[in-house]
Amino acid sequence: MSREQPRRRSAIRVKLVKPRRIAEGDTIGVVAPSHPVTLFQKQYNDGIRNLRQLGFGVKEGKTVGLTYRDYMAGTDKERAEDINAMFADREVKAIVCALGGQVAIRTLRHLDFNVIRANPKVFSGMSDITTYHLAFLARSGLSGLHQHDVTFGFGTDLDSGDAKFERNLFFKLTMNPERLGQIPALTKWEVWREGSAKGRLFGGNMNSIQCSIGTRYIPSLDEDIIFFWEAMTQPLSHIDQKLAHFREAGLFDRAAGMLIGKIRGEEGGSVKDMTADVKPAVMDIADEFDFPVIAGMDFGHYTPNVPLPMWLKASMNTDEVKVSVDEPFVT
Repeated sequence: MSREQPRRRSAIRVKLVKPRRIAEGDTIGVVAPSHPVTLFQKQYNDGIRNLRQLGFGVKEGKTVGLTYRDYMAGTDKERAEDINAMFADREVKAIVCALGGQVAIRTLRHLDFNVIRANPKVFSGMSDITTYHLAFLARSGLSGLHQHDVTFGFGTDLDSGDAKFERNLFFKLTMNPERLGQIPALTKWEVWREGSAKGRLFGGNMNSIQCSIGTRYIPSLDEDIIFFWEAMTQPLSHIDQKLAHFREAGLFDRAAGMLIGKIRGEEGGSVKDMTADVKPAVMDIADEFDFPVIAGMDFGHYTPNVPLPMWLKASMNTDEVKVSVDEPFVT
């Protein structure tokens, strides 16, 4: 059997497809498209229970019960087939990923982007799920949601203030065909460079973005973007390197603004906030550009996540330290 020949990145223009809204009582499909659920089984189980407690049906894909080579939830084809099946399943109205990982890039060549385009659904997740958001945008036009997953989003205490904050924004965005408007801040955001900007939201996890550059699974940036990114457990030198890569790949050429989430590291077994530590590298790499920068926003690992829908029109203003989503996410 002949193998598909690898192809380099071509200029793929985005023809935006918005997902359909969801309603209370709908069935939410759950897939594990990267790491296996067994790594965080209890918290995953809590997330499934909480989804049901919130009034949704839940349909788990076969990958939530699979482990392959310890760090994959099934083979590449099994993970892709699970995603394809969830998009094709008329009973399933939205798809929430179980968790992230590091191997989403392996799955993309087996996805059916025609099925995804024909059945636009809310597809939510973060971290390595960024890889899917970028690929869906490039190959099917679908706007993915950088926010909740089952384990670290819905798997937290439903009654906590942070969980309510995240959940209210998630449902406001996914249930109502109205623009979200200003994104509320749970913590204090920092202005690293002043200004205002308008553009399309584009970004996600730093590692996943870098993995996608140079492939056919990232769109051409033919419109101004508001570039958002977050990173976890990386030396400052690695973050510096990735920022330089983004610059040399031309990603910043269309950046009208930059949003930086909570940058987390691990030190002595505990989580450390590294956001302030990356400022010199960010401002050095971005020196030749004039876009405004807001940092320390509420998205990333080990932090509540505001919803950031891919390729939707957005605006930012540092005078008010304000970021807004300026068009509806769902139809």
